[in-house]
Amino acid sequence: MLFGKKNENGLPVQHYEGIAEFATDYPCRLSLDENMLTVKRIKPETTVTLPMNRIQGISAMEEERFMSKYHGQSKNTSKTEIKKYYLVIEYDKGILAFWG
Repeated sequence: MLFGKKNENGLPVQHYEGIAEFATDYPCRLSLDENMLTVKRIKPETTVTLPMNRIQGISAMEEERFMSKYHGQSKNTSKTEIKKYYLVIEYDKGILAFWG
């Protein structure tokens, strides 16, 4: 343990949409195993799970493609020249979207 910081499990991302209890652009971590997708919001810690049998697809795409497909217009919301990529999880009741 370096400087008292613990090693976190999961992929660090920003929640964009899909979980009502999580604000847009809120930091969280995703982890996936053979049975469950787990989304853990950071401070205050809240965990949401989704069984794998409800997931219909997972895809990654650039921001312009994501915005065009799910919001009807291709736009870039980044304030820098760094491209945003979205991870989209399609499940039986809608989508979960995260960016990084």
